Amino acid sequence: MSDIFLSEGGAKHPALKFESINDSHAGKVIEVTKLEDRDPNGELKTWPNGDPKFVFVFTLATSDGFGSLWARGNMVKAIREAAQAAGATTMVGCQLAVKYTGEGEKKKGFNAPKLYKAKVELPVKDDSDSMW
Repeated sequence: MSDIFLSEGGAKHPALKFESINDSHAGKVIEVTKLEDRDPNGELKTWPNGDPKFVFVFTLATSDGFGSLWARGNMVKAIREAAQAAGATTMVGCQLAVKYTGEGEKKKGFNAPKLYKAKVELPVKDDSDSMW
């Protein structure tokens, strides 16, 4: 297992996908990165006023290794609400679980937005982890 912090440019991990309702992913948050969002053609996504849209990439240590959770829109909202409920001040080190729970209202010309629930658990403080 490589050290994400020490690896040049960060490690690349497979994206964790939510293809069907009730799909879920969970793991320990190793890193969170904020990137300018792009469409499949590589074009920058922007808001109507021209500001860039962003995506948050959570690198998770899962039971199967490492994976990247790409959070946009409703997923960001669900994770933020769960983090606030848990009293998290940082996501790194927390356990994060995200579940695809259904679809919102479909608007003309767009797919129905995916809806999510998230749970955040703070890291357990253990005195044996102390360096001193």
